[in-house]
Amino acid sequence: MSMKTGTTSRSREHSGYEYADTHCHLVPDWFTLEEISKIAIKAQQSGIKTIINSVLKSENYSFGLKTIKNKGIHLTIGTEITDNSQESIQMLKEFYTSNQESIVAIGEIGLDFYWVKEEEKRSDQEKYFKQLIQFSIAHDIPIVVHSRGAESKAIEILKATGAENVLMHCFEGTAEQINDVMRRAWYISVPTSTVYRKNFQKVLQLVSLDNLMFETDSPFHSLEKEENNTPLSIPTLCRNGARILEVEEKELAYITTKNVKDFYRL
Repeated sequence: MSMKTGTTSRSREHSGYEYADTHCHLVPDWFTLEEISKIAIKAQQSGIKTIINSVLKSENYSFGLKTIKNKGIHLTIGTEITDNSQESIQMLKEFYTSNQESIVAIGEIGLDFYWVKEEEKRSDQEKYFKQLIQFSIAHDIPIVVHSRGAESKAIEILKATGAENVLMHCFEGTAEQINDVMRRAWYISVPTSTVYRKNFQKVLQLVSLDNLMFETDSPFHSLEKEENNTPLSIPTLCRNGARILEVEEKELAYITTKNVKDFYRL
């Protein structure tokens, strides 16, 4: 469906810094290809040189391939964690195998115990998560992990399966869990709602810059509740992140962008 982006009021003259959005959902549920092209052009003009588009529905994977024709957009494919099946796992594997040169990571994948309460469904999530971790290891490709309400279990599974190239997206773990993630040289990303959400501000303050990335998770985690989010919000997140951390925006933009490029091997 078409949507309003609502970015004009927050635009400003390009700072000269380079930014990256490590996780968003530029999919037909929310954006047309024309809207995505306009966002990509504006992003380049605004210094947002790297956008990682996470496509979760198998019927949208081919749409995702079309989005990477835009400069700066790269593709990851994942699954709908709360509605997984063995069939959806197999479709991901087959699509990746046929298009691996166009895909920079598997994800998002993982666990969601916030929305899913039934033990049987949680057990299925764990089974599918393990399968996709093993698949990513076999193909030497990074994974982007969703772990809402299941941070401890997700980390436990990642450690047990020997995962190495890991991004914990929109992570809301404890200080102990954050330290566990960083000890393994994994990455943590916080979303644009960090600007006003204290839980993500706490995470931001605990993560080493060497392990930190910024994401919009578009169209979610918007800066203004009545608007859908886009990657164009990244400079605002970086500017506010620099204020919270009491560091220079230039330094924060540089490090978080470098982390994105290193992780996705761009």
